[in-house]
Amino acid sequence: MTNTALSLFADCPPQQVLDLGTGCGIIAISLAMARPSWKIMGLDIQPHLVELAKYNAELCSLKTEFQVADLCTFTAETPYTLILSNPPWQPLGRGKISPYPAKYISRFEVMCSMTDILSFLKRNLAIEGDALLLYPAFRIPELQALISKSSLDIMDLIECAGFRNHFICHIHYKGHKK
Repeated sequence: MTNTALSLFADCPPQQVLDLGTGCGIIAISLAMARPSWKIMGLDIQPHLVELAKYNAELCSLKTEFQVADLCTFTAETPYTLILSNPPWQPLGRGKISPYPAKYISRFEVMCSMTDILSFLKRNLAIEGDALLLYPAFRIPELQALISKSSLDIMDLIECAGFRNHFICHIHYKGHKK
């Protein structure tokens, strides 16, 4: 996530944050370093990546939590006030497939789809919460169509510096503006 997107939360009180699809934990760890008062959790379906994220957090002397879970079935005990994700962005049947299973799962909609991501947000995002999802420009019309049929709303599309043709989609529940 870029500093521009996270600047939306610069003056916010401590948040309960989830890094969805945390991978090696770089986003959760960076955020924990920048916002030490926030409670941050990383979630991923790949156990070896969760172990790597835990190790990386330990190297940084952080108490960031990481958990193995399937986002299609996961429901938090307490909804998150901020959910960040760089979800699998490539639909099946499009693009070059990585020979590395971890990269394949991270990049392609093998274990979850865009619809699954939105269902996850509806189950786990606090009513007054925000989500930031990174998607390439070619997926934005599909996201807009799916979100228009839900209780969620895209508040802003933030250009992502350094990622050509990618946007951070600022999402929260309809009727809850900041």
